[in-house]
Amino acid sequence: KIKAFRAQLRGVNNISYFLFRLKNIYA
Repeated sequence: KIKAFRAQLRGVNNISYFLFRLKNIYA
């Protein structure tokens, strides 16, 4: 259960980082 939670958290971090990169590219 903890492993799944960590994997989900990592995915959220990747998505937020990806959106951050997109914002910088199109800024």
